[in-house]
Amino acid sequence: MPQAPRERARVRIVNKLVDEYVHNACIILTFGTAFRPWFAGLTGEQIDERLARSLMKKRTDYKRDVALNGLDSRFAREALEHHEKLLDLIEASGGGWLAGGAFSLADIAVIPYLLRLDLLRLSRLWQARPGVAAWYQRVLARPSVKKEILERMTPEDRAPFKNLEQQPDPWLKVSAIISQRRSTC
Repeated sequence: MPQAPRERARVRIVNKLVDEYVHNACIILTFGTAFRPWFAGLTGEQIDERLARSLMKKRTDYKRDVALNGLDSRFAREALEHHEKLLDLIEASGGGWLAGGAFSLADIAVIPYLLRLDLLRLSRLWQARPGVAAWYQRVLARPSVKKEILERMTPEDRAPFKNLEQQPDPWLKVSAIISQRRSTC
């Protein structure tokens, strides 16, 4: 955690965005793409049975909807909006660290979500954001990230994302959603 009050506040802002919006948005995009084959051919009732362990009814509702509808889900657009807010926040850092001059809890909180977008074949979300691309490359080059995140991923962890290679590219739907949203703004 940084020492300067402004930088500490920045960490809290980033963590709030991640905790309250991006985390659930990430679940929506993941269930609408990589995890969707787990539910292929199941009825809504069978999907409900598989999701019954979820502690939050709202989370069950959107998981069910994206399992049935993929990125055509009514939740996908808002999920992408939350990710774009995160990407805009990273872009504003200009490729530097998110809460000042040093790697901090803000950066640590964001790493899994950009990695997930990358695994979902959605890294083109930051194609026009050079600051995001620079930040992501700096983060991936850190020995701690390599050791504690990248090297810890097992083949089983990677399997749902490898399976995306046999499915239609999710970017086609995502880019259409983004274009549609931008044209209505």
